[in-house]
This record gives sequence, structure tokens and C-alpha cells, in this order.
Amino acid sequence: MRSGRNLPGLDALLADPALAAVLSGRRDGLLLLDYDGTLAPFTPRRDEARPYPGVVEILARLPEAGSGRFAVVTGRPAATAAAFLAPARPSTVWGCHGAQRLGPGQPVTQPATAPATQAALVRAMALALPVAGREALESKPAGLALHWRGLPAAARQALAERIGPAWAELAQITGLALHPFDGGLELRLPGFHKGLAVEALTRENPQTVLVYVGDDLTDEDAFQALGPNDAGVLAGRPDRPSAARYALTPPEELLRFLSAWADAAASRQPQPGRSHAQ
Repeated sequence: MRSGRNLPGLDALLADPALAAVLSGRRDGLLLLDYDGTLAPFTPRRDEARPYPGVVEILARLPEAGSGRFAVVTGRPAATAAAFLAPARPSTVWGCHGAQRLGPGQPVTQPATAPATQAALVRAMALALPVAGREALESKPAGLALHWRGLPAAARQALAERIGPAWAELAQITGLALHPFDGGLELRLPGFHKGLAVEALTRENPQTVLVYVGDDLTDEDAFQALGPNDAGVLAGRPDRPSAARYALTPPEELLRFLSAWADAAASRQPQPGRSHAQ
């Protein structure tokens, strides 16, 4: 793995042989996108994390099926991410780090949560609430997240020191999984991570080039699940090791890349009113 600061950039990504084959129409491609920190900037209020200007308009140009379509892989609940991106329509949304899947016109699928697990998450909330306050805590269908992004360093450290050990002990007792991310901690059902979405989509699309763009520690599972001809792209250039092969900086380089992808996808779609017979 290489530091995010040293990864090849957008020009190298566009020159990647497998991606070039997708953009030229010689191979099918599927674009996988993280949400927070990739398609949308981080905000102190999670319900206000709207996509960067221009993102939805570009994604709305992508086909809902076939080469060039896109999927979302996020830590958010799947329905929440889908609502933020409307009217763009992802081919599928994987939410809660792979625990949920949402397809067009379909209900969300997710594993059943055992009563003991639900009780453990309630206990985790009770432990953290007096320390962190309700705004810092995000209850999800498959977990509980503590957010400290945007707080002063001393406040972040205090939350980590007071809540982290308590949640770690609870995870050890109950079997929940405790995961750090860029901006907090999350307790979630064991066995779920973003790599599961990549693995499932690889099985379902064996001849397709997958391009995954994400920014967070939680996206590293997805990068590591990609095949040798796929491309992992780190959004931003954090000074930490990453399994991604390339990096780009949102929003400018992200918009350039998405535009190139959308232009290539449009060139493969039948043009209305045009006949092949001359």
C-alpha cells in the first residue's frame, strides 16, 4: 500500500488500460461510489450533506442498466443515500457498509437483527449519550456511529477516551464489531463491510471492469476486494496508507472524471430518431 499523497492522479487513472477500454466502449464498466467525502462534502449536520454541485446532474446522465451504470456503497442507510442523489438512479445502493441492498423499485434487503444485538446497541447508546449528546450519535438499522468530525482536537480525544473503551468492552462481550472511521467510531453487526458489495457485484458481473471511488478507512475493504483489472480510486489525498491504485481530489477532479465516464456511457447508448439503415 502507498500513502494517499503519493498515489498517481487523474491523468494516470484515465490512462489506465482497463478504464481506457471501458471509456472507448471495448469493455463494460460499472462505477461504484461512496457518498460522504466522495460525492458530498462532510458537514457538521449529517442531514445536510448534499452532493457537490454538478454531481447529481452528471450521474443522472448515466444508464440505469448496462455498461456505464453506477452503484453507491455507503455507511449510510441505503434509502437515505438514494434520496440525496435523486433524480439520478443508481443501479443499486449498498447501505450500512454492505448490510443493506436497495434496487430500483425494490424494498431494502437487510439481515434480521437478533434481540440480543438490538439490546447491545441500545446499551451502547445509553453509554455514549450522556458523554457525546444526541447530535453526535447516529442510530442505523445495522449499527450505531459516533461522529466527532469538526470538533476541536481536545473534544475528539475526550470522546475517544471516554466512549471508545466502553464500546470496545461491549463489542467483546456481545460480538458486535467496533470500527474506526475518518471522523468517529462505529459499532455494527459483525461480518459486514464495503468489500462485500464489491465481491457480490464482481460475481454478478464477471466480465465487467469495476471502478470504485471512496475516501474513508471503511473504503479500504472495498479497494482490497477489487480484482487486478479493476481500479480503486481514493477521493482526496490523506496521509495514510491505502490499497487504492489512484487518487483524485473532489470536487474538481471528481467532476472531471464523472463527466468523462458519462460522456463515454452516452456514446454507447442508441440515439433517438437515428436509424442504422441509410
